[in-house]
Amino acid sequence: MATSLDHLFLRETVASIPFKSPRSGGAPSLPTPNRLTHSRRLLQQLAQLRRDEERISRLREADLRPVDAGIKVAIEVRPAGALDFGKKLEWKKDGIEVLSVVGIDGADVAVIRVPPGKLAAFERRVQEYQTEDGRPDKDGRRKPKNAALVNVITAFRLAAFEELWTDEESPPEPPDQAWFQVWLRLTPAGAAATQAAFRQETVGLNIVVEPGYVTFPGRVVVAAQATRQQLADALQLLDMVAEIRGVQPTANFFLSDLPPFDQVQWIADLRARRQLPADDANSYVTLLDTGVNNGHRLLTDLVADDDLHAVDPAWLTTDHDGHGTGMAGLSLIGELTDHLAGNAPVDIRHRLESVKIWPPAGGNARHLYGQVTSQAVSIVEEANGDRHRTFALMTTTMGNTLGRPSEWSALVDRLAFGLGSSDASPLLPIVLHPKLFVLAAGNVQIGDWTQYPQVNYTSTVEDPGQAWNAITVGAFTNLTQFNAEANPSLTPIALRGALAPSSRTSRLWEPLWPLKPDVVAEGGNGSRCSVHLDATDGPSDLRLLTTSHLPAAPLAETGDTSAATAEVARICGHLRARYPTYWPETHRALVIQGARWTPAMQAFLPPNANMREKAAFVRTFGYGCADLERSDSSQLREPTLIVQETITPYVEREGGVSLGNLNIHTLPWPQERLLQLGGAQVELRVTLSYFIEPNPARRGWQSNFRYQSHGLRFAIKGATETLERFIQRINKLERDGEQNVMNDADLDGWVLGPG
Repeated sequence: MATSLDHLFLRETVASIPFKSPRSGGAPSLPTPNRLTHSRRLLQQLAQLRRDEERISRLREADLRPVDAGIKVAIEVRPAGALDFGKKLEWKKDGIEVLSVVGIDGADVAVIRVPPGKLAAFERRVQEYQTEDGRPDKDGRRKPKNAALVNVITAFRLAAFEELWTDEESPPEPPDQAWFQVWLRLTPAGAAATQAAFRQETVGLNIVVEPGYVTFPGRVVVAAQATRQQLADALQLLDMVAEIRGVQPTANFFLSDLPPFDQVQWIADLRARRQLPADDANSYVTLLDTGVNNGHRLLTDLVADDDLHAVDPAWLTTDHDGHGTGMAGLSLIGELTDHLAGNAPVDIRHRLESVKIWPPAGGNARHLYGQVTSQAVSIVEEANGDRHRTFALMTTTMGNTLGRPSEWSALVDRLAFGLGSSDASPLLPIVLHPKLFVLAAGNVQIGDWTQYPQVNYTSTVEDPGQAWNAITVGAFTNLTQFNAEANPSLTPIALRGALAPSSRTSRLWEPLWPLKPDVVAEGGNGSRCSVHLDATDGPSDLRLLTTSHLPAAPLAETGDTSAATAEVARICGHLRARYPTYWPETHRALVIQGARWTPAMQAFLPPNANMREKAAFVRTFGYGCADLERSDSSQLREPTLIVQETITPYVEREGGVSLGNLNIHTLPWPQERLLQLGGAQVELRVTLSYFIEPNPARRGWQSNFRYQSHGLRFAIKGATETLERFIQRINKLERDGEQNVMNDADLDGWVLGPG
């Protein structure tokens, strides 16, 4: 049997040096329209905007609203990506602010807020373009002044509802009442004052604003109920609105009970074999779900009464649905079938606390899921602030995200990064408290399983699974055997080791969005019926066994990405108990580092796969199946080295912000032992894990609006490469004027590639 060892934690192995990236990118080909015709057309459009501004001012005055509010202007830019909106359109001296950017038919449409009288800033630039030349280029040629800006602007117009709608899903029909997420400009008075002022703005407009809000850099998000037409009609009267998104319904839970034969005796035997965590154990899985019934004999001494909470006291803390109690069993003990059938001790190193975030039937559902999640986090942290937590969230909203951040996913990123959801005093230093989140990727509905696996490729990870900082979990399955005599018309859908029929992927996402899921875990299988030509999530042999919320039937079946997420949360709880001083970023890295692809998965990766094929592979299976043993322990011939370090990716110098430092890690390779291996193959896995500070507003994810802030990468010194040459290859500052591209001599050895 392999010897289980602690991982090797490295200290004082890092040197930091100034950095300049060797990468460079080309700009898109930009249009050169007829100077006079183009400028005249734009000036005519700006003149129309002046008339619109005067009309809106009169409407505000007649409605007893402030007349000093700005107007929202849509600027169409072609081709898409031609402008860095943060640098080219954020004119602080004029008070002009970019509100949102959306792509429409090969163009970018930026919505900006223009204060009263400041249309002149655009008129001046277009007039200069019309009559003046700029500075000569290196060849002595002159272009019209402001050509880089004006050439790519194809239209100015008053912004409409459709241009402020930044959601992937289509907006509701104009006459239908619906809930909307309204993203507001953060005013200097702070988030609470911004939300209160917006509520005052909506008085008399038939718009209902729900209490509560979520804050992000420069934005406050509120939930509002109205019709699309009411919002569209009031848009120019509502000065604070920056963008509008939808509120999607939550996915339904699908659970079915197993027959209760001999359940009590099995449970009693398993209960006696559990090895409980020590009284002072401080690792907890925090389950954000439908509540937990902790009277279950397998849960009662692992989930204390004081650790049951609800975001609304009127909901009680008990499990009205069954989903939460089922996830609690998996998060603490794991799948029960082998444990009940066996006689070995079951090692449990963590406990569980529950926050009920979904109301019982008839309860008052919330419409800012991020705010509810933040409230749940605050409840447990205020009750017990010193616990090492793994936050587990299995619920998703229905609908494709295409990878773009939402209020919910960005709030998860913000909490994981270590910031709260509300605005803090600028006079106080920022203290980060990073958190570990495990999220479900979301499920393909059972009715679509007959189209497996193609439907999985086109069904994208659901909100909030696109969160960069979280571990997003998909599902695979090893369950393919069932009683064929009792079910002669059924055949399993997925092969052993393959993607589960329920699992969603991110294959349709654009390359700039994260590779999700991060890992997969057992989520059960389904079967096809040759008689009815449909699919089912049974028989029970293809599902997972867990704890039930019903006293009369203490065992229940479950599955899909919820069950897979619970398993990964269990792994994290175990890791946080064994390595309490590791950062949340490190525990996330250990889960990824320990994952492996099955042979069935590897069959989907071509032998000489290109980067597009590799990305599609990871966007389907993540980095493999989560594995507690590999993540938890090193082996004599398979050590894991841990480095926890900080880095300064940007520095403020005279003239602006530039790239900061890179870290050089000198690893303690066992050189003599490696040389003794001769020509034997040695595998190296590198996992770089860090949390980003999110910027979710749809303002163009470029430069200072980039969602994921800094994008860290790693590189490995080649086997025949000197340290000096290696540093020159990755750092332009060390090249002494040499501009040639320096290739990685060992690049072909990577399965996925460094960085």
